[in-house]
Amino acid sequence: QISNDDPDAWSLLGNLHLSKMEWGPAQKKFERILNTPSGSNDSYSLIAMGNVWLQTLHQPTKEKDKVKKYQDRAISDFKTVLKNDPRNIWAANGIGAVLAHKGCVQEARDIFAQVREATADFCDVWLNIGHVYVEQRQYNQAIQMYENCLKQFFKYPNVEVLQYLARAYYKAGKLKDAKTTLLKARRVAPQDTVILYNIALVLQKLASQLLRDEKSTLEEVLQAVHELGISHKYFQYLAVEGDKMKYDLARAAIEARQCQDLLSQAQYHVARAKTIDEQEKEQRKKQQEEREKFRREQEEQVRIKEAERRAQIEEKEKARAGYMEKMQSRMKFDMIDDSPAARKKGGGGGRRKRDDGE
Repeated sequence: QISNDDPDAWSLLGNLHLSKMEWGPAQKKFERILNTPSGSNDSYSLIAMGNVWLQTLHQPTKEKDKVKKYQDRAISDFKTVLKNDPRNIWAANGIGAVLAHKGCVQEARDIFAQVREATADFCDVWLNIGHVYVEQRQYNQAIQMYENCLKQFFKYPNVEVLQYLARAYYKAGKLKDAKTTLLKARRVAPQDTVILYNIALVLQKLASQLLRDEKSTLEEVLQAVHELGISHKYFQYLAVEGDKMKYDLARAAIEARQCQDLLSQAQYHVARAKTIDEQEKEQRKKQQEEREKFRREQEEQVRIKEAERRAQIEEKEKARAGYMEKMQSRMKFDMIDDSPAARKKGGGGGRRKRDDGE
């Protein structure tokens, strides 16, 4: 059976527009549901409408009256849902988001904390708590919240959360981490020019820091110049082909000129880094030569001491051998002649003596 007023069909169409960031067409689809007698208090459509007004608040505009009007409409839609269902966590989370946008950060944080206590399986509230931490300049807590959200709710890299994480890294001054995170997001969504703009911005700032830092090595300076050239090309492209609904194309052109100015100073920084690198190499060479000389002297001293030790051992062995030889000569006795002739000769002489005595 075909029905032109089927709320499920209109909701699916509205969600399709939301996924494509087409806020106006999405608004009309959900309003179609709310304008029917049976759907005037449809919670899903009211929350979707509130989210549409929230997303509209994020669009660049200079009209403060429109901002206030969108805030009030979002609050009204979320409150209507809570009147019918006081335990609706999506409506409560939406009110917290509007309060945060109004600058009531602490009140928003309290609401998000209550929603999180009600359920820990609600990804949006984790992200909103992270956003509040960023607004309160508690960047490390925000980074931890975004990272936990990625681990708990997403099996694969999520572009939206990765961009939130990169922003927290950027504001915390952790530019290398911001760069790595944005490159992960770009692998998932290479066509997203917002990611490209943010990458160019991070590369520019990181390169600028490295060039200004006199302690940067030659390799770091050359890498910075290379990445600065990439950033310059990105900004030049975005200034012409970028999405003016998501960022200011004129700002991209300004950033491109700033990159060009930095590149014009790059040769000075490279020359300075080369000079420092050559001095450091010369210093390392000199230190290596000194260590080698010291090592040779130590080896020579060890060799001399070893030769002296061996000479002393030889002297002691010679002295001991002489002593043993001397002792052996002293202990040597004359041989006694025990032959018969010797005994006879000795006996005759005795008798003659006795005869003479008689």
